[in-house]
Parts: sequence; structure tokens; C-alpha cells
Amino acid sequence: MWFPAPFDRFLLLGYNRENTCPGGIATPNFIYEADVAYSDLGPDQLLDHRGLLRILQEAAAFASDEVGYGIKDTARNGVLWILAGWRLELCARPAWRSHLTVRTWPRSMDGFVSERDFLIYSGETLVARATSRWFLVSAATGKVTRVTQAVRSAYDLDQRTLFEAPIPSNGKTPAGTPVAFATAAGRRDMDTNHHVNNIHYLDYALEALPEEVVQNFPSTVEIAFRRQILLGTPIRCFYCRTEDGRHQVEIQSGGEEEKVTHHAFVWFY
Repeated sequence: MWFPAPFDRFLLLGYNRENTCPGGIATPNFIYEADVAYSDLGPDQLLDHRGLLRILQEAAAFASDEVGYGIKDTARNGVLWILAGWRLELCARPAWRSHLTVRTWPRSMDGFVSERDFLIYSGETLVARATSRWFLVSAATGKVTRVTQAVRSAYDLDQRTLFEAPIPSNGKTPAGTPVAFATAAGRRDMDTNHHVNNIHYLDYALEALPEEVVQNFPSTVEIAFRRQILLGTPIRCFYCRTEDGRHQVEIQSGGEEEKVTHHAFVWFY
């Protein structure tokens, strides 16, 4: 699921309390350094949300790896982190090979869930801010498992919040909404957990957006992951506007003779 692109670099600063956020406050930030890769660019040759999502995925993976809960530690620990949701707010759009500094920290770790926040800079310029929600999952059963004291003690929490509202966990598509895009999950979409990588949920949703939305792309993207998508699953995307004016895409499978499975909701605003 997580392999760095050719231009990525990182500093093993871990949770050194000498790291400071803007304003000089000491924090347990993990610092991840990356250059904007070609694959991170939109058609206008600037960083887009998909590229940002790839970089943040890497930053989160490296941060957990440094405290012993990365992908290479799954066999020993018997657990892994699975994404439940993203919120990405893109404030600036750097060009190819721009150097980025990602500051990330776990904000909470309760029950089955952890929340992780991000600030992304290019020099002194704030490029983006983001938050994410993760489930701890048993590698043996594939089901969510409670965060133990051993897991919690490996991380240094910072309760600073970047957003007032939490990431939504669900949505609703009005009856009669037509299919805007349909495809089947292919081998190209799979990750090391043998289901569709979170970046491709955004790919599917982008295909469902009207062209006028794409041409005037909103700054914020939210994704609520509901069910994993396995290899070969035929999926359908439904586009609508919500009551508060957001552009919403729901990703479904099943229907007719099968029970409908709600895989994800993606909002653009």
C-alpha cells in the first residue's frame, strides 16, 4: 500500500519535541519531506488533490513505521491501520519538484479509531491542511480491534485540531439518481491489503463529476470509506448536489438481485 515515489525523501525526526509548529509551540510532529512528483500533477501542471492524497498516505505510513506499527510490523503486531476517512483542504498548488514539508501527528486514539492531522508547507507557504480517521484492524480476522495500551503508548498524541467539524461517516443519495460512471475494480487498483487503495476511490469519484465542476474545482475534498472494494467488483458512481450545495459522489455495488453495498461517499466543496 505504501511505497515512496522516486522524488520522496524523509527526515527521521520522529516525535522529537524540539520540532515546532508555526507560532513556536513544541509538538510531537513527525516530519516527512517530499518533492512534488510528475504523477502528483493535474492537467495544469500543478499539485492536485490526488497528488496530495498520495503524499499524505506516505507521510502517515512513515510516521507509524517509525514507532513500530508500519506495514513491515504487521506480522509481529498482528494489527494494521485501515483508512476510514479523509478531509483535504488544498490552499496552494505548487509546481513539479517543489519541495514539501509535511507535519503530521495523531490527535486521538480511542476505542477502535485514531485520528491523524497534517499541515503541509512549501517553504513558508501553507499548501494544505488535512485530517484523517483510521480503524485498527486485526490482521488475522480482518475485523476492527480495540486500541490497546501497547498501541497507544507507542504514539505521542497531540490534541490540536485543525477543523471544527469531524469527517462525515455517511451520506445519502436521492432515489432515482442516475449512474454517472461505472467500472470494475482491476488489478491496477489493488494494494497490499488486497482491496482497492484509497486513492482510487477519489479516481472513481472524479470520473463521475460534471465537467463544469472539474473546470472550477473546489478546494476541499472529503471521503468517507464504508466498505472495501475487492478485485473484479463492478461499481457504480452516483453524482448529486447536497442540500448545503456540496458535490457528492456515492460509490456503490450490487443492486437488483443483490443487496446494495455502499462503499464510499466523496464530497467536493
